[in-house]
Amino acid sequence: MKCPNCGAPLNPASGEAMVVCTYCGTSVSLGSLGWTKVEKHFILDIKVQMKDQAELIAKGFLDNSIFHRHLFEKSELKKTELNYLPYWIMDAGYSAQYQYKREQVNPGGFVAVGMGGRGGFGGPTINVQTIIESGSDVNEVNYPVIAIENMNEYQPPDYVFSLSDKRPIGQDDVSGSIKLMNGTMGGEKARMEGKIRIQQWEIRRLQKSVHGFMSANVSVDIADMFLVHIPVWSLQFQHKDETIFLLIDAHNSRVMEETRA
Repeated sequence: MKCPNCGAPLNPASGEAMVVCTYCGTSVSLGSLGWTKVEKHFILDIKVQMKDQAELIAKGFLDNSIFHRHLFEKSELKKTELNYLPYWIMDAGYSAQYQYKREQVNPGGFVAVGMGGRGGFGGPTINVQTIIESGSDVNEVNYPVIAIENMNEYQPPDYVFSLSDKRPIGQDDVSGSIKLMNGTMGGEKARMEGKIRIQQWEIRRLQKSVHGFMSANVSVDIADMFLVHIPVWSLQFQHKDETIFLLIDAHNSRVMEETRA
């Protein structure tokens, strides 16, 4: 196969469904109609370029509470790696209809009590009633889906990239020292997976923000999707018998996710 933009040969590895041309930076995706050019392909520049910078961000995150005090110093850094990872970005609108419960206190009557042979009344009774309420949430999101299957550790469920500085990918980007990784997930499958992930993401958001949350029905409408290569630092620490895996957004200088095993 050849690049539809410059005609250079493309050599996808087994299982790859999205290939970046190493000559011009064009991205080509395998879909139901065959290999087609990805029209919207962007990149974020690397702002956290040095390993020491990434480790400093990791230290600030790991030591950010009394429960993590000196965790960075007490852990052994086993691996540090910077890659340009491909993410499909779902430009989506969503609406959620949810239910939650609240407790309502209703004043009752008075409790009858004995008073040395004489009748009387004690304090008022209190009736607690559980009331089911409904609510709605409508908003938009640019939700990322990692374009490489079987790399779920690079799919932070609740992190959304800031993409205000994204720019079209160019030829100079593919000749740099940091390789742009190809993907194994085409646009069609990413769209289906993105819808499910956004529904789950919104439910988690409601669980955190709505007191007494019970359930929700979430509708997702993906208006558009585009591909972005995002620089990501991955750091692996060993703390006693526990492995800590950190992802750092190398453009926005923020920790994306922490996982432990």
